[in-house]
Amino acid sequence: MEISAEVLIPASLSTVWGALVDFPHYRSWHPLVEIDGEAEEGANIDYFYRNNVEAPRSMSMKATITTLIPARELRIEMGVKGIVMIEERYLLQRQGTQVRVLHSADLRGLVPLLAGRLFRKRLTEKFQLSIDWLARHLAAKQLLKSQR
Repeated sequence: MEISAEVLIPASLSTVWGALVDFPHYRSWHPLVEIDGEAEEGANIDYFYRNNVEAPRSMSMKATITTLIPARELRIEMGVKGIVMIEERYLLQRQGTQVRVLHSADLRGLVPLLAGRLFRKRLTEKFQLSIDWLARHLAAKQLLKSQR
């Protein structure tokens, strides 16, 4: 099952990329996820997910950064083989003075097979929420920077 969401952010590639790989400050822009670990290809990280913005950390899993191409692509794989495996992706592309951020995931296994129709809409909304928050976060940082 494939899900995706995208947003255009009026910022530089390095600014957007910096936010995506700044794991200690992930929660400052991502309403649902926290990540502990190093932003390096092949690194094992701790991935914490919550179902809504106000909830405490509700689900924790080990994950691996499978692809890390600076200012271009971040892929993280996690899950339980056979039950549900998730490959989450962020792809960045410069479009004029903006950066197109595509946030997507491929879900495989028994859970997506049986409940994919129930999950697709909800997960797509949550993916859109997270990158919309990223856009607002970076816009606010840019505004503060310009006021100095």
